[in-house]
Amino acid sequence: MDFLQNALLRDAQDRPIADYELIRSKDFDEIRTWSDQVYMPYKAAPSGAVREPDAVLHAVSIGSMILSRFSYGIAMHLRDFSMGPGVGMAVTSVRGNARHWMAPGAFAETPAGHTFLVDTSRTDYSADFDPAHLQVNITFPHQYLEELFVRWYGVPAEEEIWRRKVAFGGPNSSWLALLHYVCRCVAETPDLVTRGPLGSHLEEMLGMHMLSEWTRRSGARDGDAASRAGVVPRCVKIAEEYMHNHARACPTLSQIAVAAGVSVRTLSNSFKHFRGYTPMTFLREQRLQGVRKALMSAPPGCTVVAIANLFGYSSLGVFAAVYFKRFGEYPSMTLNRLRTH
Repeated sequence: MDFLQNALLRDAQDRPIADYELIRSKDFDEIRTWSDQVYMPYKAAPSGAVREPDAVLHAVSIGSMILSRFSYGIAMHLRDFSMGPGVGMAVTSVRGNARHWMAPGAFAETPAGHTFLVDTSRTDYSADFDPAHLQVNITFPHQYLEELFVRWYGVPAEEEIWRRKVAFGGPNSSWLALLHYVCRCVAETPDLVTRGPLGSHLEEMLGMHMLSEWTRRSGARDGDAASRAGVVPRCVKIAEEYMHNHARACPTLSQIAVAAGVSVRTLSNSFKHFRGYTPMTFLREQRLQGVRKALMSAPPGCTVVAIANLFGYSSLGVFAAVYFKRFGEYPSMTLNRLRTH
């Protein structure tokens, strides 16, 4: 928790930095100018005896998301968050306490280590923060999570899921560990996070974790149905079709991932989770099935070597052994058996 309290304040060598500081102010108008950009327009008012803020805001972009560290320095009530910008937030308390209003008369509190997830582009939101409150937040575009949901679950999310408000996390939670990892990456390799592939990697991890919390804790039908019924992500279906159509070319895993429009890691994890095997296992099966079909329909004079070469098998011995293990007979047996009928 100590590291998160100093997120965006110090580099990997624990030296103070000012690269991510946007504002340090006691003026509400100045604070609002920046908070509207990092989050979205909303109304803010002091709720305690001290009326003058002592706010500090730090922020850095991670893909289409924004990681921020923010404190008003006094007790505050926030409300009327604008739906216009099309964004939402995961608000994590790293010090102090916050009360997030779920509905009139109902609230969820997030002491240090706990998080509140809300898509302010789809539902109302208001909250109260105590004077000691310090938050590390992720601001996300609704469109990104919507597209990520389709990519992973293969179906669009119903609107109900985005209207759910979810409190989750805790001092030993995986979300807190993920935030720690993200902030550590920013401290150690800032350029790779803001302008390199590491940023996209972190963005997807954050997005998938938030989607998982919504589908696991909110009771929304989309994610639950997708998980229980085994709805296959679109990227898996595209990859399978691509491998089926290009089995002879023996595409690499990278080529398959490009065709599916996802990273190698995402594709591999999707296959493991939804199919129980790797993409290359599927490709090997497609090649073997293709060879067997070719052997069974081979014209007179066609040889096992010629057909094996068509599917990229350079070693006839290795091919024959793999074929026998899969089908219980050697390729020559398939070819000759069919020709005797």
